[in-house]
Amino acid sequence: MLSCTGMFDYKTAWRGGTLVTADRSYPSTKTCSGCGTVKAKLGLAERTYRCDECGLVLDRDVNAARNLLHLAASGAERRNAGGGTIRPRPARHDPPNPEPGTPHGDKTGTAARQQAAAA
Repeated sequence: MLSCTGMFDYKTAWRGGTLVTADRSYPSTKTCSGCGTVKAKLGLAERTYRCDECGLVLDRDVNAARNLLHLAASGAERRNAGGGTIRPRPARHDPPNPEPGTPHGDKTGTAARQQAAAA
């Protein structure tokens, strides 16, 4: 059975992308998404991130999301199962092959009007 990460990696690769994961110790919440300064402490009750260096004030979760987005966009290296480092390639955005009978373009997929049966 695949782990959650294994399943995400499998599905992402199947679609032509690359899964970038942050290490559990990555300080996405404690790092300022504006200037990169890392706070020594940030309590769980603090829901607003305030940077003492650049003055950024932002919702804690939005700040963490920005940091994770920056990590993913940076082309961060990751390790493969054999321990070697690999560079993620840009995700391809090829549309999947549609099922036979799937409507295309402006077609709605509704059946053509049938003639009334003769009485």
